Amino acid sequence: MIHRAILGSLERFFGVLIEHYTGDFPLWLSPIQARILPVTDTQLEFCNEVNRRLKGHGIRSEVCSGERLPKLIRTSEKLKIPLMAVVGPKEVETQTVTVRSRFGGELGCMDIDDFISKMKHAIENGTFF
Repeated sequence: MIHRAILGSLERFFGVLIEHYTGDFPLWLSPIQARILPVTDTQLEFCNEVNRRLKGHGIRSEVCSGERLPKLIRTSEKLKIPLMAVVGPKEVETQTVTVRSRFGGELGCMDIDDFISKMKHAIENGTFF
């Protein structure tokens, strides 16, 4: 009898991978690499623009809104999302994002193009942001 379990092997591989990282995947492997968080719903349009630019560069991102900012940050950390880009009125005015990392904490304000290039560099090299 010949036994062949291609999908079974693949499922076991992903199980081992998830167990190894305890669900806390590095930036390059994470299903959602960045989450854009508006301070209020008035910044939602700019958040969608940032999300569109990130997706244009092949970065897996999403906009999350509808709750207060501390709860959005806490939820993102519980979901083990590597990077959060917080957008408030000041960021909309200066066309920047305030970056927060699960691994490094608050990273400060960054230009969107600079944020994208640093993310792409970290993803391509498998390093931390």
